Amino acid sequence: YCCPERAAFRGSAPINLSDRLHQVLRWALGSIEIFMSHHCPLWYGWGGKLKFLQRLAYINTVVYPFTSIPLLAYCTIPAVCLLTGKFIIPTISNLASIWF
Repeated sequence: YCCPERAAFRGSAPINLSDRLHQVLRWALGSIEIFMSHHCPLWYGWGGKLKFLQRLAYINTVVYPFTSIPLLAYCTIPAVCLLTGKFIIPTISNLASIWF
């Protein structure tokens, strides 16, 4: 039981970056397919089929691929600002800085 003859978990995890990215892409595409189907947790199960915490966990899984959009903006905007020399935070003299 503790020392199997062949490796117990061989091939169950990606071993390089290419395989890892392919696996994450499959997860993201599956989540988007669920989001676009009639089983989306935003409108599926309102008749008592899903409890609140089940729906919350399901929504967390489905919106996972969409979290890449703010992450991409968070990573690229500072680089663009450094390359162009434009600062994205308004100066003190602007009216917008009062709200900021």
